[in-house]
Amino acid sequence: MYQPLRNHLRWQNLVFLACLLPLGCGDKEAAKPTPPPKKVEVVEAKRVSFRPSFEVPAVIEAVETAQIFPIVASRILYQNIEPGKYFEQGEELVRLDPYPFETAVATAEASIAEAMSNYEEAKANFDRAQNLRPQGYISAKDFDTAKAAMQAAEAKLNTAQTALHQAQQDLSHTSIVAPFSGRVGHPNYAVGDFFILPNSVPITQMVKIDPVYVLAHVGQKAYNEFYAAVEKLEQQGRAIPNMELYIELPGGTVYPFTGEFFSWDATAAATRGTVAARVLFHNPDGLLLPEENVTLYGKLLEEVERIVIPQKAVSQDQQGHYVYLLDQEKKVKRANIEVGMRIGPNWAVRQGLKVGDQVLIEGLQKVSPGDVVEVTPVDIKQLENPVPSNLRPPPHSLRDQLRNEREAFREYQRSIMEARQRNQPGDVYTPYETGK
Repeated sequence: MYQPLRNHLRWQNLVFLACLLPLGCGDKEAAKPTPPPKKVEVVEAKRVSFRPSFEVPAVIEAVETAQIFPIVASRILYQNIEPGKYFEQGEELVRLDPYPFETAVATAEASIAEAMSNYEEAKANFDRAQNLRPQGYISAKDFDTAKAAMQAAEAKLNTAQTALHQAQQDLSHTSIVAPFSGRVGHPNYAVGDFFILPNSVPITQMVKIDPVYVLAHVGQKAYNEFYAAVEKLEQQGRAIPNMELYIELPGGTVYPFTGEFFSWDATAAATRGTVAARVLFHNPDGLLLPEENVTLYGKLLEEVERIVIPQKAVSQDQQGHYVYLLDQEKKVKRANIEVGMRIGPNWAVRQGLKVGDQVLIEGLQKVSPGDVVEVTPVDIKQLENPVPSNLRPPPHSLRDQLRNEREAFREYQRSIMEARQRNQPGDVYTPYETGK
C-alpha cells in the first residue's frame, strides 16, 4: 500500500529538481535588468565676487566704571543722585557737611599766622647776628643759636603750612564730583547718614555711557589667521582692507551708528579658546546699556573673488573636508578641499576645486566613487545680505574722544596734586591768600 505512494513522491521530487535546472521544464529565467543611474543634483563651481563678512554674539561693556567713595568721614548734607541721571565731568554728586573741615582750616590759618610771626622774628635775629659776626661783636655760640632758632621757626612754619594744605584738601573733599561724564546708579545712602571710614559700600556707582565697548570673543584660530593675513599683506606692500562694523540689538533692530575697532585683549581665554576684541560705538542717547547682549556684524568694504559652492555639498571626515565631483564619464569621484569663509548658504573654497567643476549637492548619501549618475544641474543660490541702509558713521573719532577725555581728567588730577604740594623752606607766605 505504501510502495505506490513512495514512488509517486519520488517522481514529484524529480520533476521539481528538473524545473530548477537551466534546461529544466518551463522557459529560461529572465536576466536581471540593469538598475537605472542614480539621480543627483550638481552645481558648477564658479568664481563669485562678494564682501566677506562675519557675525558673532557680543555684549555691551562700559568704557569706564567708578565706585564713588568719599575720602573724608562726615555727614551727608545733600545729594543730587537719582538712578540713571546723567552728569557731566566735574558736576557735584554729593555734598558732605563741611563745618568740621572749615574749623580745621581756620585753626590751621591761625597756626600759620603764629608760626609766621615767630619765623620773621627768628630770621631778623639771625640777619643781625650775621651782620655782627664779621666785626667780632657776637660769639660763634650766639650766632649758632640764632641760626638754629631761625631754622626751628622755619620748620614750624612749614609744619603749619602742611597742616593748612591738608585741612584745605579735606574741606575740598566734602564736595564729591563726577570723575567723568556718565550715568549714576541707585544711591546707597540717604541725606543725614554719616559716612564712616573705612567703608566697603560706595555712595553710588557711575558708568561712562558714551562711547561704549562692544565686547566679542573670537576663536584663537581665527585670531591667528587674521594676523597671518595682515603680515602677508604688509610683506606684499598692500593695505589692510577696511571693514564696516555694526550691531543688531535684541529684537532685530540695527543700531544706526557704525563702530570703530579699538583693541584685542591682552590675554586669551584659555578655557574658551577665544580672544576678546573691543569695538567702540557712539552712544549719545544712552540706548546701549552695559551688559546688554547684541550681535556684532562685520563686512569688508572691498569685494573679493573666490570659488564658491553650497555648504550642503561639503562633507567632512578624518581626512578633512571633501566633495563629490563628476569626471568626464559622468562618474562620481571624491575631491579633498580646503574651505574658507562662509557666505550665507555657500562656502568659499581655497584649494581643491577649479572653475567649471561639477559638484554634487543632492543625493550624496546614495552614491559612491565610481557610480554613474543622472545629473540635474542647478544654480548656486546667492544670499542677499546687504548692509542696512540706516547705518552712518559717528560724528567724530571715538578713539580721539577717549584720548581727549582722559587727558582732561589727567589735567584735573594734576591740578589737585599741585594744590597739595607744600611750600618749600624760605618761600614767601601770605596768610591772606589762604583758601584761594
